[in-house]
Parts: sequence; structure tokens; C-alpha cells
Amino acid sequence: MPKSDWPELAKQVVARLKGQSCTPFKEGDEHFQNTVDDIVKRLLDKGFDINVKDPNDRDTILTDKVHNPDAKTVGGECLALQALELVGMEELLRELNFSENHIKRACALIVGRMLSPGSERHTHKWMTQASSILELLNIQAPSLSMLYRCSDRLYRHRHEITNRLFRNTKTLVHIDETNTLYDLTNVFYHGWQIGELLRRGLSKEERTDCPMVTLALTLDGSGFPRSVEMLPGLASESATLQKAIENLNGATPTVLMDAGIATEASLAYLKENNLYWICVDRTRAHLMPTEAPDHQFLTANEVKVQAWKLSEEEGASRVYVRSEARNATEEQDQQTQCHQFETALEYMNEGLPLPRRLKNIEKVGRKVGRLQEKYRSVAHLYEVEVKQKEGTQLAESVTFSARISHQKSTQAAGGYVLSTSHTTWSTKKIARTYWRLTEIEATFRVIKSDVGLRPIYHSNDERIEGHLFITVLAYHVSHLIRTILKANLIDESWDTLRFRLNQIHRITTVLPKSRHCYLVLRVDQKLTPFMQRITQCLGMSYNPAATRTKEEYSDKPYDLENPPDP
Repeated sequence: MPKSDWPELAKQVVARLKGQSCTPFKEGDEHFQNTVDDIVKRLLDKGFDINVKDPNDRDTILTDKVHNPDAKTVGGECLALQALELVGMEELLRELNFSENHIKRACALIVGRMLSPGSERHTHKWMTQASSILELLNIQAPSLSMLYRCSDRLYRHRHEITNRLFRNTKTLVHIDETNTLYDLTNVFYHGWQIGELLRRGLSKEERTDCPMVTLALTLDGSGFPRSVEMLPGLASESATLQKAIENLNGATPTVLMDAGIATEASLAYLKENNLYWICVDRTRAHLMPTEAPDHQFLTANEVKVQAWKLSEEEGASRVYVRSEARNATEEQDQQTQCHQFETALEYMNEGLPLPRRLKNIEKVGRKVGRLQEKYRSVAHLYEVEVKQKEGTQLAESVTFSARISHQKSTQAAGGYVLSTSHTTWSTKKIARTYWRLTEIEATFRVIKSDVGLRPIYHSNDERIEGHLFITVLAYHVSHLIRTILKANLIDESWDTLRFRLNQIHRITTVLPKSRHCYLVLRVDQKLTPFMQRITQCLGMSYNPAATRTKEEYSDKPYDLENPPDP
């Protein structure tokens, strides 16, 4: 055979040995075809099998063409799926008649909210472009509408899911069911369309430019959600308490409330139903007692807290509590407000004799009123007098003096009065129990910042409800992980844990062997010592070496200059 025909001869022989059809090299060239037949017959007679590879042979790789088309996060996904398995999420959804695909999409939604907080649209991009969650769950990439339908269905079963998750969590970690915290928070909305839930009003985030929706959340003493409701943006905190208590399914824990919820109507409802409660007295702060405190302790953040027993009123025990950290904060805030208020009044007074400055007595009076409204938290501590120049409509002076209440207010900074129906409890128990409220309230900060509660971009009520409920589920799972780790002396925020988890990637490497053959190798990065410790605490078996996969492609040409993305 001519040497120029050898490449085609080898190609035809390989094709015949693999059982593939091949276009004749030269029409009517019997010598060429006979040569191919002869070589194939001789190889088969010797027992040659092209599909059996010699273990001593090594792959010949074009090293200058090796590249990594992508690297997707995998560490956080494995940990989050393990936690979902611990709380029995898949079994729970299966009992609610979710299909297997719906179960896996629901898990992907929750994991996405934990590791890359954002809207469902953001989660869809995350799972298809940046994460290996679809490979771990072994599902095809869902459409955005599929994720929306899954979100809607999860919210429709929110009561069953929340109750079952709480029961399952009780079997995993010790949960103190003696206390329940009820609170509301606002979530602002970015967009033009307005749904039924979205209302404008006073925003805790001072986002008066955006409509809001309210999340009502009941937490047990360990910070795990007991019930969840989505309410219009102007929902009254006190008016929603009864529904939250009814969602506890007959449980009668001590209800912890802040001053905003502890209205007369709320307390009357709790008394009618023989429920115990601890709340902040809505009256002005009591002056700090002069005698030594009945009890004092240090919080987890090394903050000194003191408590004094006060007299009982109307069958309720009262305790005065003072925190050094709160005292410093309130004193600083009050000093700042007072300084700004005094500076504004002095500026008005100094400008009375100057040209082009405010002088008219009526206008000066209105300006003083606006300042008192702006600084209303401290304006009541001052006596302000506007003196009129005799025989004119001009102001002669603007003077102010501190009232006696100014000094009392400073002395009361950092203190508040607790009222409770537990008349037999000691001062120590009342103070320590309520202080847990401040620790549990950090939950809302975690939900808002670490797992992407706000802002929301949906205008449809069902989309808003689903988005918020998925956020609560993501918080429940992340809080479980942190609770287990905290018991093993790993006290990191979820934001820190997520950052370190997302550093573990599944790297795809393409190894070209020729223009017609290439290998695709997927390898997970090795776990850091910190990650190894986390997996041990959670009882998680994760071996990056066992996830290594190797695939060979030889059925299509490989463009070495413009390599494909597998």
C-alpha cells in the first residue's frame, strides 16, 4: 500500500474493529478493501479486542490543550443536603404526595437560599451555572416556572411542614419548649406592581419609599420556627397574637413579647386562656433602684445585666432589668439627639439679629415645633421659650433649659421593667428567661441578612408567600447546623460558614488526546481541616476521592482551538 494511504487504512481498520460503518476510501478500489479485510481478519484471529485496554498503557494527553471549563461549588451543597436528610425533609414531602422530582426541586430551592440568597430567578441561575446541586440530586435543570410552582406548593403545606420539621428537630437536638417568642418584621418590595399583601407604612428599615409585607414568626426557646404567617404590610402586632397561639397546636409555653405586642388586649387574651407571659412594661422606664441588685449575671457576649425585684401589681410580678451595653447605647443616642436639638435652637437664636435669617415670631414658632417633632425622643426633656420683641412681630430670643426629667431620663437609660404572670418565679429566673428574648431576636437578623429575606421582587401574593416561606425553611436548616456545631464548640455565624463551605469546588478538567478523542475528569477539591471537623460533627461521610469521575469522548471531532464546553 502507498504510504499516503496508511492513515485512511488505519482509520478503516479501527472502524471495522469497533463495528462502525465507514465510507469507502476509493470507489472500486478492491485492493484497498481487501487489505482492510485481511488486516482485520489477522487481528481477530490473534484474539485482539480493540475495546480492551492494556493496563500498562498510559493515556497520551496533549498537555498544552488541557483546560478547565468550569468549577462549581460542592461543599456547602453536600452539607445542606445532609442536614435536610437529618430532619427528614424528603420523607415529609413524600408523605404530602410530592413527586420525586418535586422533592428534589424543593431541596434545591432550600439549599440555594442557604448558600446563595436571592430570588427564585437568582436561585435558578445559581443552580444551573455556579453549583453542582443538580448533579448531587441527579435531576435535569428545571425551568423557572417549575421552581415557582414548587415554591407555591411548599407554602400551601406550610403548617404541616413547619410542625413536622419542629418535631423531627426535637429528636435531634435538645429543644426547650417552655418558652415561645412571637414577633413580626417588615420586608420591603422593589417593583411597580402592587399585590394585596403589599402596603405602605412605617418601615423598621426606614424604607418609606417601598411597600412592605409582614412576616409573623413564632419561635421556640431554642430559636427554631414553630409557626409562620405572611400578613399585609400594615398588620398590627398585637392583633395577630391570637392566631399565632392557635398555630401552636395546644402547646402552652410561656409567651415572650416586646412592648409593641404587649398591649392590654394581648394580655387580656393570654389571661383568658390561662397562658403565662413575660413582657416589657409599656409605661416609661423606671428609675434604677438605689439598693444593690437582687441578681446579676453575664451574658454570652460578656454583657453585665442587673435585676431588682419590684412590687407586684394586679397579680403580675415586676422586675427592673438594666444592661450595661444597653445603657451605653441609649446614653450615646440621647446625648447625640440632645446635642443636635440644642445646636439647632442656638443656631436660630444667633440668627435673629442677622440679615436674611428667620425672624418672624410665627415662623420662628413653627420652626421650633418642627424641631420638637424631629427630635421628639428628647424634646420633652427641654423647656423652650420664644420671646417676642416688644412692639414688633419679630422674635427677640430663643432660649431653652433642661427640665428635671432630663436628669431622670439619663438615670433610667439602659433599664426597663418586666411584667410577668409567673408570680412564683424568682427575680433570677424572670430576668434570665426574658434575656433569652434578646438572643432569639438575633434570628430575625440572620433571616434578613444571612438567608436573603429582603428585599423581595415578586408582586404576586403567592410568589411573595412562597419566597418568604422558603427563607424560613432555609433558616431552620442553617440554624440546625449551627446548633449542632455550637454543641461541638464551633460558634460561627452562618455567613462565615457559608463563605468557607463555598470554597470547596468540583472542578471539571478536559484532557485532549487527539482531534477525535478527549477525556473529561471531574474532581472535588480536598477538604480543609476545618471542613473535615464540620463533617465529623454532623456525622457526614464525604470523601472527595470517591466523587471522581472520568469520561471519554471519541464520537465527535474535538476542535483544539475552540474546545467545547462539556
